[in-house]
Amino acid sequence: MINLIVIAISAIMFALLLIWWRWLAFRVWIEAPKYSMLRQESRFDDCSAERTAVGSIRFMPHRDY
Repeated sequence: MINLIVIAISAIMFALLLIWWRWLAFRVWIEAPKYSMLRQESRFDDCSAERTAVGSIRFMPHRDY
């Protein structure tokens, strides 16, 4: 019984992999959540980088040589 379940799940995974490999539209659809998360992370990284740059310039010690 367990062997049958393993075979069925393996067949489903192989079919999904084959579909992902052959059809670009399916690949774009299946990977859309990943790219959505990456866009959100880059948006937050950009905001924190701007704050860090402004903060580091504002609080840099002034040195007269």
